[in-house]
Amino acid sequence: MRAKDFITEHKKGVRAKKYNKKPVAPIKPSDQFEKEKAKINTPVSEEGKASRKLCKSTKPDSELGASQLSSCISQGFRARDTEKKFTINRKRQKVKGKKVKGGNYGGPLPVWKGNAE
Repeated sequence: MRAKDFITEHKKGVRAKKYNKKPVAPIKPSDQFEKEKAKINTPVSEEGKASRKLCKSTKPDSELGASQLSSCISQGFRARDTEKKFTINRKRQKVKGKKVKGGNYGGPLPVWKGNAE
């Protein structure tokens, strides 16, 4: 015997009613979503920016949070610790141990994450 011998036939039109439902209306983004999206696309959001006082303090890097430390480094308040070379003042030079501003804060270094406008 074949499988179709066991399948009972549906009445005509039953299947169409069951599966051909009206499409669901698309979900409209809320205002909160739009605000969060706007924050992400700004070059430097104020809430993620560490204060000058915190960056200039004598707290060691290990006691700062990762976001605060990277913000301080990008603002040029703390020294960088990378071996990478960048073009600064038309010269290729290492930035390790130097306080160099990032591109988001008006410095000579490039902006990597697409936050530049």
